[in-house]
Amino acid sequence: MLRVPAICRAIVLLGLWGTALTAAAASQSPVDVWQTFLKPKYFAAAPIIEDRTVIELSTPYRAEDAAFTPVTIKAQFPQSAARYIQKIYVIVDNNPEPLAGVFTLTPEMGRADLALRLRINEYTNVRALAVLNTGETHMAVNYVKAQGGCSAPLGSDFKAALGRMGSMNFRTLGEVNADHTLVGQLMLSHPNVTGMQKDQKTQLIRPAHYVKSLKIYLDERLIMEAETGIAISEDPSFRFFFKPSTTGELKADVVDSKGQAWSHKFKVGS
Repeated sequence: MLRVPAICRAIVLLGLWGTALTAAAASQSPVDVWQTFLKPKYFAAAPIIEDRTVIELSTPYRAEDAAFTPVTIKAQFPQSAARYIQKIYVIVDNNPEPLAGVFTLTPEMGRADLALRLRINEYTNVRALAVLNTGETHMAVNYVKAQGGCSAPLGSDFKAALGRMGSMNFRTLGEVNADHTLVGQLMLSHPNVTGMQKDQKTQLIRPAHYVKSLKIYLDERLIMEAETGIAISEDPSFRFFFKPSTTGELKADVVDSKGQAWSHKFKVGS
């Protein structure tokens, strides 16, 4: 009888065990990050309606630049005291820090449309959730193919970026609409370091340093507030609606994760 050496039998058994493990892993479903972690964390008791009757979400299917992925959220009805979108959550499921921002909105804005740019780290669902003053929560979801946005190097020289940090520009886009609203765009200089990017000279990871809070006032009334994280792009840009007065003043207050604060005022008029 042919005897198989013990070491050979062990190798065969290890091979069979490895094959079994591979087959078992292949049969497992990937974890649903939204259902398993994110929904219980942020919306544990809230029934969520997934539709496009409250907000529309526009994103590229494949991002040209994962560090500057454009995201546009369009409200399906105007803001009014009786019914308005009170908060918008922007969530990127597979990002290291999935909650990109929470925007608190008011009826004084006229419309709850928003546009911004995100860092996306891997293929993922991007979600916009609108919480109405009535308590309803509606969600729109898009799948985006993008990779490496959170670790991508800054698009500008780091020292130069630090030198202009906190400077802001504001402009209006187009003419006043029939509902007396106007589109405004706030552009802020800030490197928005994610904590995942290397210093190209030292090869060390730069500590996270990003815009954390934004408040926008019109004639000293708070019309929009945002709490943001590392998923917001370098040099953040936010587009939003507001209702300017004849001779109004718009003020933006910004605070970053290191406690640095900036405030700028801009003249706006209808």
